[in-house]
Amino acid sequence: MTKKIINYSSWLIIAATTILLFINWDRIPASVITHAGLGQISYGSKTMLIAVLIIEIIINFLFTLGYDMPFIQALRKTRTAKPAIRLTAVFLQIIAVIIMSLFILSAIP
Repeated sequence: MTKKIINYSSWLIIAATTILLFINWDRIPASVITHAGLGQISYGSKTMLIAVLIIEIIINFLFTLGYDMPFIQALRKTRTAKPAIRLTAVFLQIIAVIIMSLFILSAIP
């Protein structure tokens, strides 16, 4: 049940991000931050936001289908309890969607 709620919620977040991105497309500057590291900031074209959105959709699609990333596969080989493994996968899905959506939305003035 929790997995269904997370899946629906993550798709709603992605849909809202997509709508806000395209509604505000003309207001987004031509150059946006594409990477921020230790004292370094890289800029790129605003079309990179579409690439991040596509990657976000692919990652969420894989999580929705139940794809096990290597980290989760390694947990399954140990004696880790199944609820803990499911919780880890759900946590990773939530974090991935939120971080990528916030990255996209931070470019909207």
